[in-house]
Amino acid sequence: MEHASDRIRFIPITVKAGQLMIRNPVSFYATYGFPRNKSWPHDGLKAILPFYVELLENERSELGFGPWMMVDRRVGEILGDIGFKGQPKYGMVEIGYYVVLSKRNQGFATEAVKAMCNWAFQQSHVRTVEAQCDKRNLASQQVLFNNGFNPISEKGAIITFMKEKYSRAEKPGSTQDQHQ
Repeated sequence: MEHASDRIRFIPITVKAGQLMIRNPVSFYATYGFPRNKSWPHDGLKAILPFYVELLENERSELGFGPWMMVDRRVGEILGDIGFKGQPKYGMVEIGYYVVLSKRNQGFATEAVKAMCNWAFQQSHVRTVEAQCDKRNLASQQVLFNNGFNPISEKGAIITFMKEKYSRAEKPGSTQDQHQ
């Protein structure tokens, strides 16, 4: 189920990998052969892993719709993680991502979001991808804008963005408005 973009290899977090990250991150790095990065897994991923691993143990179809590791294809280092917050609901998945501090501002988040949206849209039951972002997180907002996401709502400090599989003009079987 792995896939890749130009610079990033995406590996879905399996039960085995998740359990190692929870119990012994150092052992995880040794088992998978990645150089150790003390800032990964980050606290947000550590918080969801027990729930995700339990869900994955009971429902194998969740693999792919949870977190994925992002690995630098050139040097084999963990860049961070990206993934979806569960199976599609009404054709929509929500994406989230994290890039380790030492790899930020190098285009990895933009490349990763693009690749994962492409993966999601290859799944026949996914029509939209949403993302939530803090108003103050301008870098993350730029990642979303760069990938064709549009803001659709704002509540408190959180902006919700959405990207559709097809724009109205691209939907299969639709015709463009002749009166443009």
